[in-house]
Amino acid sequence: MRINPTKCVAEIISVLSYISDVEGTRKLYHSWKVAILAKNISERQINDEKRRDLFYAALLHDIGGISLPFHIIHYLLRQEKVYRNIVISHPIVGAGLTAQIPQMNAASKYILDHHEWIDGTGYPRAKTKEFIPLEAQILRIADAIDILLQSKKYSKLALLIKRLKKNAGREFDVKLLDKAIAVLKQNRLFDRITDEKNIVGLFKHAFAETGFIHIPRRSDAVGKTLETAAEVIDMKHPYTAGHSLRVGHYSMQVAKAMKLSHDDITKIKWAGLLHDIGKVNLERKILDKPDSLSKAEYHRVQEHANLTNEIMNLITELKFLAPIASSHHEYFDGSGYPYGLKGEFIPLGSRVISICDAFDAMISNRPYRKNLSPKTACSQIKKRSGRQFDPAIVKIAIPILKNL
Repeated sequence: MRINPTKCVAEIISVLSYISDVEGTRKLYHSWKVAILAKNISERQINDEKRRDLFYAALLHDIGGISLPFHIIHYLLRQEKVYRNIVISHPIVGAGLTAQIPQMNAASKYILDHHEWIDGTGYPRAKTKEFIPLEAQILRIADAIDILLQSKKYSKLALLIKRLKKNAGREFDVKLLDKAIAVLKQNRLFDRITDEKNIVGLFKHAFAETGFIHIPRRSDAVGKTLETAAEVIDMKHPYTAGHSLRVGHYSMQVAKAMKLSHDDITKIKWAGLLHDIGKVNLERKILDKPDSLSKAEYHRVQEHANLTNEIMNLITELKFLAPIASSHHEYFDGSGYPYGLKGEFIPLGSRVISICDAFDAMISNRPYRKNLSPKTACSQIKKRSGRQFDPAIVKIAIPILKNL
């Protein structure tokens, strides 16, 4: 496989940022807007390398809150003591996740400090101005601006400025805040960033101007980044913790037993890691429902396969994984979804992932049933051989799965 790891990792990060801001069918674009603002505020403040680190930190700054029932901004806006632990922990979790991605150590440090206030009353470590990196201070301002905009109370620039200035000298450095206000006034940025139809264009322009953080070609940066992505996907719902990582691992083992090429094994593992990325827009009330889904709810669940295809195509370096990852609910007899593919028209990798996905789902607890034993799960897979699953792959997979 010929992949540019530098471009690929950057694209995966932008997609992670995007999915972390999906709330049901609503797209908040919070992290993209924070990245746009941080990029503009940091001009002539820091060098190009640090600006890139800051941009990527902005993209991932709220990734630590992805497991919450609602987006972290709702908890931040409410400012109620009952949510204090949730609020305080999200920079810590986010920094830990980001540090797992190659070349993101600097970005992870800015994420850890992005809720510190210069007067020492912020969190998680109550640092004062002299101990807070300038990049984290810029991220704090950019984040605060969009949190206020998300509240819908500050549709006029004058109102926003007045609210921001209340925390000058406490939350924000006065000169840095003045710079941020000047940026909002320049080239009608405030008007453009508050109009949702402009966000994608503004983000693409800011991303192109910022550039990529270099990733050495010989490293396994793509694989490590995808494993972090899988962890983030699974954090969206408590019942799926570790699911994508396990499906990627199981799929790799089955593909090895099939004596496939190294590249094909890698593709299957990577597609397994991302197979559920389309579930990010499913409401918790559907995923947590303890009884049967309605027809409309089941249709919503089925949509995740199409969304997986759409999201995977955003990662141009990994577009070849899109049909594999999005076809894991196709049935060997043609009765599956989303495309109704049959037999060998279903990508080989999808047929492997389909078995591993079903196995892990059966041995895991779900709201509507308790987990099955691996032996019982394998028995169920055998029963569905030829109907749901490829019989030839089932024969190879069962000895592996039952001994895991």
